[in-house]
Amino acid sequence: MPEKIIPLLALLACAALAAWLERQTEPPAEPRAAPGTADAAPDYYIENFVAEHLEDEHHRRVIEASRLTHFPRDGVSVVEDPHVIQYREGSTRHLYARRGSISADGGEILLTGEVRAIESRSDDRPGHVTTARRMRIKLARDGSPD
Repeated sequence: MPEKIIPLLALLACAALAAWLERQTEPPAEPRAAPGTADAAPDYYIENFVAEHLEDEHHRRVIEASRLTHFPRDGVSVVEDPHVIQYREGSTRHLYARRGSISADGGEILLTGEVRAIESRSDDRPGHVTTARRMRIKLARDGSPD
């Protein structure tokens, strides 16, 4: 009987260690600031936020969120319940999450919490759904995905 328990205990210890390491390496979803400091306070927020980036007639991006909060200390904007829509020639991608952050230069969006990416079907590709806890979207200077 003890011979069967030792491998089980070792497996449980490895699983606990892996979970702990994953939490230690996960970046924060929003900027860290010392509590009570004036520069940690947001300078504005927008309810029912919608922004559209129109690159050309075939490439467009829309970001919607129930709330956007901007932090002047580092220029990061935190969004709640974000919905990112990427329109590309022949396909559309919808991304949903619980929270997200938009970098100061607008070149990166980090989605966190129950992330779902839904890619529409096109003539040459089948549609698909991807789920994750975190998803980072890097945008090229012209606004298109890298």
